[in-house]
Amino acid sequence: MTSFNKKFFKFLSIFTVLGYSVYGIQSYAENAIERDAREYSLGVGEVIQDIKEDAEKEKTALRKIRNQNIHLANNRELKCLADNIYYEAGNQSTKGKLAVAAVTINRVKNPRFPKSVCSVVYQRTRGTCQFSWTCMRKYTPNPVRYAESKKVAEKVLLSGANYGIFNNNVLFYHADYVNPGWNLRRVAKIGDHIFYAG
Repeated sequence: MTSFNKKFFKFLSIFTVLGYSVYGIQSYAENAIERDAREYSLGVGEVIQDIKEDAEKEKTALRKIRNQNIHLANNRELKCLADNIYYEAGNQSTKGKLAVAAVTINRVKNPRFPKSVCSVVYQRTRGTCQFSWTCMRKYTPNPVRYAESKKVAEKVLLSGANYGIFNNNVLFYHADYVNPGWNLRRVAKIGDHIFYAG
């Protein structure tokens, strides 16, 4: 074999190996690019999904906080109403408890009074407590009677109604053993309390 042929075949072998190498590198590169692109697109999809999930978690957390705040506010209102029912009418019938709750809720709904149960219960006018127990030393409640008062408070707050005990204009009452000399229309006597429209 001539030296030209040897050189030609050597060149051809090298060229062939180089061609396969370039083809292999190109093929590998194409596959790597395609695989990376696929992973990247899946990664973007996952990132988008993660962002959506994070946003949903944040919304859920905000909703829980808002509901918790509403729940806490409702618990305060419930406690104020239950306390008022208990200390004003804890020894009265269910109707007597409902009557005290009705006056409290009627005041909340009336523009002349504060707009929350707690504000109505603890309101003072010219230094005088609207509900006398709020100015006195409170004693430890009887658990059974307090549970009854709380149950009445829950019913009234959940329904927003006074169960037909009174119209919305009944805003005042006092114990039957006192005479405050009010110039108001007497509506009813329930238990130990006399109720007035105002």
